[in-house]
Amino acid sequence: MIFLVIIVYCFLAVYEFVPLYKQKLWNDFWVNVILGLISFTVAVLLSLDVKISSPVYAIPEIIESIFGK
Repeated sequence: MIFLVIIVYCFLAVYEFVPLYKQKLWNDFWVNVILGLISFTVAVLLSLDVKISSPVYAIPEIIESIFGK
């Protein structure tokens, strides 16, 4: 399963990242790279059957720390 995830993300990288790099859209390129790495990490962990906790409880705490009560 992990092999399939790696293959899919390689095709995604070629399809998404290469045109942005060639057009020199650096901000879009780096945002896509960072989000792609985060989603790749989650996909690999899920393919390895690692339990990932839900962010449901963390999101309100983050919002409260930014904006206050």
